[in-house]
Amino acid sequence: MKAFIRIFTIGLVGIATVSCISTTGPEGPPGRDGEDGIVEIYSASIDIDADQDFEVIDEYVSVASYGWNILDEETVDYGVVLAYLRFDGTTNWHALPMSVPYENDLVVLRYSFDIDNFDLIIEGEVAGNNNVNEELFNGDTIRIVAIPPGMLLKGKVIDYSNYEEVAKAYGLLRNEQ
Repeated sequence: MKAFIRIFTIGLVGIATVSCISTTGPEGPPGRDGEDGIVEIYSASIDIDADQDFEVIDEYVSVASYGWNILDEETVDYGVVLAYLRFDGTTNWHALPMSVPYENDLVVLRYSFDIDNFDLIIEGEVAGNNNVNEELFNGDTIRIVAIPPGMLLKGKVIDYSNYEEVAKAYGLLRNEQ
């Protein structure tokens, strides 16, 4: 019986090995043609001005809306739009969304976007803390990166929560402010 199991196992391994050997498959569809001198990855920074930017939505939520005209439907539906926060006076970028304990509140900073708008949303847990929560981010910088689906790197592991890694992988300029 042991001999039968051994021969059967060797046979299965042989069949599996032979079935995995194949020729290369057909070439995939061609990618989109790029235009000379135009970078398809969008990266920009916004300096937050708490006095000017935010509108109180209710006693917990404030929203700052920034218009833009850089996205198309394909990027919105299938690409990646990332946002990072750098606190004033620091050099580290923090991926959004993020939570910040502040005084007697827990403040959540998140974002939403569509084709023509980017919204920075501040949500607190304590009613009526809107102005205090907005001031927490006054003077800080938001960095937005939009990557169309055709530009997403395939087969490479990237930590998209790490701005430095994203900037290196996609060749973004380090001298952006």
